[in-house]
Amino acid sequence: MTTFTGKIKEVVKNDRTYILIIGVALVLRILWAIAVPVIPVSDSNAYDTFALNLATGQGYGWERGSPTAYWPPGTSFVYAIFYWLFGHSYLPIIVFNLLLTAVIIWVAMRLAETWFNRRIAIITGIILALWPSQIQFTTVLASELLFTALVLVGLFLWFNERFTLRSRALGVAVVLAAASYVRPTALLIPILLLFFRAVRTREIFKNLTATLVMFVVMALLIAPWSIRNTLVFGQFTTISTNSGSVFWMGNNPESTGGYMPLPPEVKGMNEAQRDDYLKSVAVSHIKEKPILFIRRCLIRLVKTHERESIGVAWNEKGLVKRYGNWILLPLKIINQLYWLAVLGLALIGIVLLGKQQGWFIIITHPTVLLWGYFAAVHAVIIAQDRYHFPSIPMIAILAALTLTSWLDRRRKVFKKRSS
Repeated sequence: MTTFTGKIKEVVKNDRTYILIIGVALVLRILWAIAVPVIPVSDSNAYDTFALNLATGQGYGWERGSPTAYWPPGTSFVYAIFYWLFGHSYLPIIVFNLLLTAVIIWVAMRLAETWFNRRIAIITGIILALWPSQIQFTTVLASELLFTALVLVGLFLWFNERFTLRSRALGVAVVLAAASYVRPTALLIPILLLFFRAVRTREIFKNLTATLVMFVVMALLIAPWSIRNTLVFGQFTTISTNSGSVFWMGNNPESTGGYMPLPPEVKGMNEAQRDDYLKSVAVSHIKEKPILFIRRCLIRLVKTHERESIGVAWNEKGLVKRYGNWILLPLKIINQLYWLAVLGLALIGIVLLGKQQGWFIIITHPTVLLWGYFAAVHAVIIAQDRYHFPSIPMIAILAALTLTSWLDRRRKVFKKRSS
């Protein structure tokens, strides 16, 4: 007990600045939660409904006897636990979002310190603490914060050299399996982790073995839900039945690059059949017009990063109910200015990273590769500003690199003038 207490005191002493930053972040989010009521819309309404049905024993679906797998179940599973314990109240979810915020900022700072230095870590934490959309998501029922936190924890475990490679592989597999239940885009992250370590260590066999262990453990943990889906829909189905549908939305003759209603010809199909059919339609369209596909990918890449207003949009009903419509535009302007400023700093950070550590680092550094991975996934399917949310910690770290370099140059100029 004495040893444990001593370790806690040591952590508090060494990480006082980190704790202060997280404290500021939590205060800002608590004030937002007090100011804005929770009114679920869009995907938030789906998570809310599924969680309530799970908590009341009606199964995972819109209603009893109509099971679904269109939305990955992880977020609703977590909310269902809260509803089962505390009733249909959004307060536990707000508290949970505050906890996720603390995890995201803490781990992002730790990773920044591991990859760069403590100054960059502190600025990373400040950027994340003040990020408007991240504050606004405190009152949103969504997968973004949970998914981001799980991915960051997986990265932190992987880069923690105090543990053996085998134990890290097992721990990361459990975390990424949980992340895959929230968003299936986590399924391929072990390949990125393999790449990170292979570049650094050149231990091909050990890295391949660790990656294989991760995939096997993840498969075992995902298998129960996959079996459920396969029994429900009569054909092999993994986590969700929306990949083909979303892929089709971004790759059909009428696509605008974003969400669109499903075509009438899929009426009568079950979710798995519909998903396979729409995926085949999208693939055929890409094969028929490959140049259009490439052009659309570039457009979607831009659209995913051109704005950041989803935090206001998904809080719109609560904001309008309490303050009226006038509040929406000022908040969107604040969001957009902050986003464009940090995005610009992060892009400069990539250039600085190449200059400081070599241009090969641009394609191998975790900050750039993780951001690139999530950006590429949604460039291929559909675009929306919330799809860059998992990249936000990496973007913040790169922006902090730019700000630190600028501060260093300013300090040097000041010293020269003083002397």
